[in-house]
Amino acid sequence: MALRWRNNPKPQGLARVAAGPQGSGLYEGDIKFATVSALGGRGEARGWYWVAGWDSDVPHKNTCDDPVATEPEAKEQAKAYVKANLTK
Repeated sequence: MALRWRNNPKPQGLARVAAGPQGSGLYEGDIKFATVSALGGRGEARGWYWVAGWDSDVPHKNTCDDPVATEPEAKEQAKAYVKANLTK
């Protein structure tokens, strides 16, 4: 299984002025397994969280109540959760 991270597209036009970090999604082909997003609105992120499930057979999980400090840390946690639940 080849799980790959894809960056979310950046906003265009005026929406780009106030946009914060965009985050990314974990995919295999066209199947989305998880997403990583920044907490906060404009400018700096106050933390990062991830959501798993989507159209995959992975159980839904949302960590917005327990964010981590960095995007790589959130990606690592999300990928570990997905891999652990794909083997069941």
